Amino acid sequence: MSDDELEAELRRAIELFDPVPSHLLQIAVEAFTLRTLDAELAELVFDSLSGPSQVRGEGQPRILTFQGAGLTVDLEVTVTATGGRVVGQLMPPRHLEVEVLGGRPVTLAADDLGRFIYEDVPPGPFSLRCRLGDATVVTEWITV
Repeated sequence: MSDDELEAELRRAIELFDPVPSHLLQIAVEAFTLRTLDAELAELVFDSLSGPSQVRGEGQPRILTFQGAGLTVDLEVTVTATGGRVVGQLMPPRHLEVEVLGGRPVTLAADDLGRFIYEDVPPGPFSLRCRLGDATVVTEWITV
């Protein structure tokens, strides 16, 4: 048996006995879809997890700040027993739609102060996409 034949047999065995869960496959497809030229990846400029552990106590929310295309996205991510909760604000404040990409895609409306809340976030990775007229900004994937 050649190396190629062995590899093909191993792939078939894995697909049969340990297939990729459909929800993970969907998340991977969505992550790949984000590779668009019209979207700017917002830079993570602050993450409360990257500081000293004394700064963030057990059960405290994770604070993240992303910047891109003149937009700042501040997030407070709280882990709950069933997943999480995200409170966000866009700066400068603006009323627009925030698309949540991931396990359960949803579109949120930011109010006139740029605030939005995503309740009952399912466990796993998610990303946010904001369309600003001619620019689109996406955050990197965040895991709850």
